[in-house]
Amino acid sequence: MTLEKKLFDITHNIEKVIQQKAKGMSWNVTMWNDVADSIRQELFEHRILIIPHVLEHSKEANLTSATVKAEIIDIDTNERKEVGNYVGYGYDNQDKGIGKAITYAYKYLLMKTFMMKVGLEEESEINNVTVEFEKPKKGGL
Repeated sequence: MTLEKKLFDITHNIEKVIQQKAKGMSWNVTMWNDVADSIRQELFEHRILIIPHVLEHSKEANLTSATVKAEIIDIDTNERKEVGNYVGYGYDNQDKGIGKAITYAYKYLLMKTFMMKVGLEEESEINNVTVEFEKPKKGGL
């Protein structure tokens, strides 16, 4: 079986991830462990290895950002694919910002690569803020 066929099978075998309340959050989030747990057995059964790579990172005050890609390897054939570049942000006033940023980026890389369902809504839709703009007046700005 080719790597593409294995990835196709994995994509269609993965179970939905249920969002949960996280400590200190007023909305549901998709937890890293739930994403990893939902895919781990499929990767094992299809003999697929995924190696994340941090392409770049930066820190400004308490906000760290990281860009991640991943190499997907079929360990039976050594066939390889790269997916990315996903950006993640980690807000932390101690030393954990980079870990949070990498985890966030890698989590979304996996979720989007394998088209994972995440419950009722994406986090971005739960607290969606509507912004209204004034219409330009006739004759210019």
